[in-house]
Amino acid sequence: MQGKGGQIRPDRPVFVISDLHIGDCSPRDNLSKANREALLDSFLDYVDDDKGQLVIIGDFFELLRYPLDRILSRRRPLLDRLARMETIYVPGNHDEDIAHLIDTGTRHHPFFDQISHAFIRSIGDKRFKFMHGHEVDPLINTPVQNIGRMIGSFVYFLECRHGTCVLSDDVMTNALLETGERLLALGDWLRGSLTGIWRTCCGVIPAEKVTLLAREFRTQRMLGRYQADRTEGLYDIAVVGHTHRAGTFGDWYFNSGSWTGPTNNFLRIAPGGRIDVFDWDEQGPRVNQTVVAACEPHTCTKSNLMRRLHG
Repeated sequence: MQGKGGQIRPDRPVFVISDLHIGDCSPRDNLSKANREALLDSFLDYVDDDKGQLVIIGDFFELLRYPLDRILSRRRPLLDRLARMETIYVPGNHDEDIAHLIDTGTRHHPFFDQISHAFIRSIGDKRFKFMHGHEVDPLINTPVQNIGRMIGSFVYFLECRHGTCVLSDDVMTNALLETGERLLALGDWLRGSLTGIWRTCCGVIPAEKVTLLAREFRTQRMLGRYQADRTEGLYDIAVVGHTHRAGTFGDWYFNSGSWTGPTNNFLRIAPGGRIDVFDWDEQGPRVNQTVVAACEPHTCTKSNLMRRLHG
């Protein structure tokens, strides 16, 4: 099966989501929590009603924690529907093991018929780069990915135990998974952050504050790399996920956020090229006007962001 490279139709609106991190329908599966599965179903209805085309840009599957065969067997109804919608799927760093299907004849499910590497397509008068975002993340490399897999296995083992602070919510689970992506590069600073996150688990520091500030510094570094690619004329608009933080920067960076946190996010690209960020809940779409960076790329420092954490 050869990946089709993202066959976007110019006469249809494009809906972009990322970072669902779905698993095997177990209680710890992200999509099994609260009413998230029903929300995803209603969102897909919304896309269908708008005659839209769906693009998933990475980390759809959580393969650092769940075997692919278990996910495929237990999430078949969802995959069947996405296949009927001719969904374009670009793997990310948590489901990168699936990327080999792009260049082989293996066909686990029709959902993978439109699996693709990151790609560029013209919409209106702009060139849009659809990618997960880990491709420009300076903290993502093979050794870190291997650490992430080991931590994922450790988390899976922990989740079989009950009655501990670690397992009272997703704070430590998410922190351990992200440790694999930061460990080699952040060193001492990361250890301090993990101490804070551990205290968060016991209710001392709000988890959202720790997580968002850590991701903000990471986002600053990545924005610089996107900006450099644009300066070289590689594309005009970056459509990405990976950081789990939906929003915009300038008129050229658009992040589809995630479906793992308190809000579920998506992008809508009109046939003329206008792009908007939305949150999705029981009432339907709500405009998200988040600006994802507090300052221009390369001007924020780690010390300034950490002062905000303790302020």
